Amino acid sequence: MVFSLIFHAASAQDTAFHYPGFQTKTSLVYYYFWEENDNGSISPSRIYTPFSLNRVILINPAKSSKTCTLSDSLFMREVESVGRSYKQNKLVFKHHRVYFKVSWPENAQTVIYIKRKGQWSSYPMSLVLYFDVDESGNMRFRNTASKIYFGTYPGIPVTHNTYRVYSYFKQENTEKSKPVYQHLVAFTGEELSTQLVRNLVPKPRRYLVFVNGYRGPKFDKEESRNEIYMNDRTNYWFKIDDHFIQRLHPDTSFYLDGSFSVKTSNHYSKLKFGWSYIRSVNAHPPKKAAHKYSRLNQKSNTAGFDYRYQKGIIAGKAFLNQIQNTPKSYLVRDTIDFVCHSMGYAYTLGLIKTIKDNIVLGKIYLLAPENGGYKGLDWNLFEEAWQYGSNLGEKNPDPLSYQDGVAPQTAVYGIIAQKSAHVGRVFSPDNWPNKHFVHSHMVYSYDWIFDRIRKGQPGYIH
Repeated sequence: MVFSLIFHAASAQDTAFHYPGFQTKTSLVYYYFWEENDNGSISPSRIYTPFSLNRVILINPAKSSKTCTLSDSLFMREVESVGRSYKQNKLVFKHHRVYFKVSWPENAQTVIYIKRKGQWSSYPMSLVLYFDVDESGNMRFRNTASKIYFGTYPGIPVTHNTYRVYSYFKQENTEKSKPVYQHLVAFTGEELSTQLVRNLVPKPRRYLVFVNGYRGPKFDKEESRNEIYMNDRTNYWFKIDDHFIQRLHPDTSFYLDGSFSVKTSNHYSKLKFGWSYIRSVNAHPPKKAAHKYSRLNQKSNTAGFDYRYQKGIIAGKAFLNQIQNTPKSYLVRDTIDFVCHSMGYAYTLGLIKTIKDNIVLGKIYLLAPENGGYKGLDWNLFEEAWQYGSNLGEKNPDPLSYQDGVAPQTAVYGIIAQKSAHVGRVFSPDNWPNKHFVHSHMVYSYDWIFDRIRKGQPGYIH
């Protein structure tokens, strides 16, 4: 009776393709928690999937206490706090008599935490977890694999996201019998069995990705955690993102954090930034006008750029975890549009490096890119590619104090050579009031993109 109900529930689902809900925060490593009884059985309602992280957090059993004194919810919170700590280089954390070892993975994986007789143990695993359920409803964890084995279907390889396969048996000896039914479940809990049974393939979708830049001196030491978000959690975009969304009509929008220390910028330090500001805004102009723009910090910080670029590669892997969240996602390619600002430029290049073979490149809009002349892309691979910002380096540039001094603007690498009807640079209007060493750079000053650029003009968003 139990199995017939399960089969009926699955077969009665809508034939339309079902996408699992996107996580509000997605990273590279997925975490599972459950408690096992003395006989190894698990309560299905007690399997927790509270978060994903960009670190592998494992317990050091040799140093840790034999018995956990924390409640399950508090213990999970401790693991998350270790995984999301801003102490980037720390390899060992101690929380409430538990020692955690930290490492950084190359690719997506899972980590499972199992509680037995009051003591937690942790194990790194592959992306697909298998559970067996007997006729009495007793469930046990069997093994892990990098493929989904479901019914008579050939193994489906999984390189992004994670899944659980529940196999239901009539006999107790599950090793020699075949399951009478299986469930395929997403990390967020959605039932995906019907997609395989009916051979449903997802339809390509269009997404919009926002990548912010530096979030200010207060957060200088809190560099990006390289996670994928569903909202502008820091209020960075000042509603400019709403304008892009209204024009581009994406199926879903994502937000990435490209904020890193000033040390990774062309200023190299906050002191050098301050000195450049004083000399550019308050000091008397130099005797030779040709030398005045040298007061802007334009020396390329290639090491800092490359550091942010590499972090963008990590974010790219987490992004694929987010959008490829069904077993057959690899059969389709979604189209991705990009909007990046300031430091987010280097980060976006790393992101694109990771995901470009799995997606279709849509439109890209570069707002005041920092150190843009160092690296670039083949911009003609995009439907459109536009750089917006100050006119430093042009024939009749704005006065020094009107230039973007936060990220002195140069053409991003390759955009001039590849200039066409859908690729190029667009400069701030002559009479735009927010021209200033700082304001010319800030994202709140870029509403002119929507107010002043008319349909048919270069850089029009559509």
